Amino acid sequence: MGHHDLFFKQTFSIREHAVDYLQHILPPELREGIDYATVTIEKDSHVDTKLAEYFSDTVYSCRFSGTDLKIALLLEHKSHPDNNLPFQLHRYMANLWKNSAKQKQPRMPVIPIVLYHGADKWNPGLLSSRFKNLPDAVRPFVPDFEYIFVNLSAYSNEFIKEHFFTLASLRIAMLIMKNIFDQKLLAQNLGNFFELGRSIFQEAQGLNFLESVINYLYRATEIEINTVVESIAAITIKGGEFAMSTAERLRQEGRQEGMQKGMQKASNKMIFSLVKNAKKQGFPVETIAKIVNLDITLVKKILNNEKVEIPLHLLDLENNH
Repeated sequence: MGHHDLFFKQTFSIREHAVDYLQHILPPELREGIDYATVTIEKDSHVDTKLAEYFSDTVYSCRFSGTDLKIALLLEHKSHPDNNLPFQLHRYMANLWKNSAKQKQPRMPVIPIVLYHGADKWNPGLLSSRFKNLPDAVRPFVPDFEYIFVNLSAYSNEFIKEHFFTLASLRIAMLIMKNIFDQKLLAQNLGNFFELGRSIFQEAQGLNFLESVINYLYRATEIEINTVVESIAAITIKGGEFAMSTAERLRQEGRQEGMQKGMQKASNKMIFSLVKNAKKQGFPVETIAKIVNLDITLVKKILNNEKVEIPLHLLDLENNH
């Protein structure tokens, strides 16, 4: 899972965030009919391997004027417009209904909401708009549907800070996602954004959310972790202490990951050398695969000079024999 996907899922796994988001994003005719007490997050994703390149999802079920329906929040992965979005959504909704049938659950209407946080302007349009010069007689045969498209770049930082959403944590999340691709501007505004969380960074739920923010900034940007910690410490002592311990944990994890990558690189080099030398000495590919305890297809890729990453657990030659 990518860093943007993980933060998106962490943000919207908080039920209060989902309710706040829906109350501000949905058009009035939908917003006023939803029974928000019934909004329930679902565990299953309906993104298949092909769709995973384009977006990730968080799905909720709820009641609307006596009818059961599902609301799918989708994060558009790409930081630039993709005209295939309506086709991807069509596939996604077909997946959702297919999965409902598999689980012997009733198929429900789906309201897709797409969150896009790229800098480019984008108005993706309906599926029918993807067909040029569509004759009126043919139009009824095109499976058109509405969806809600939220382009964060269409809103100023000031508007999000002061008018968009009710919860401070959701405002912070959206401000950071909106600015994540302009790291210089984001670094300059961190203190300004974190100021919104002055009160929530005193309690457990707020600190849990803060941990996901720090992790996102650490993984998805080049902003110095000390800059992040200092921005929080200037606002709240408790939040600053928590940020400091979170930063230290991330540094240790980073060091371990660096060591692991170094070990993997060295081990890969050793295996590649062993495989190629064995081949030069006339060993059959099947025998080489047994010697190094790797699948024969991996050995063939190494001999063809293809780029191969061998997982560390496969490189422990001593324990694998």
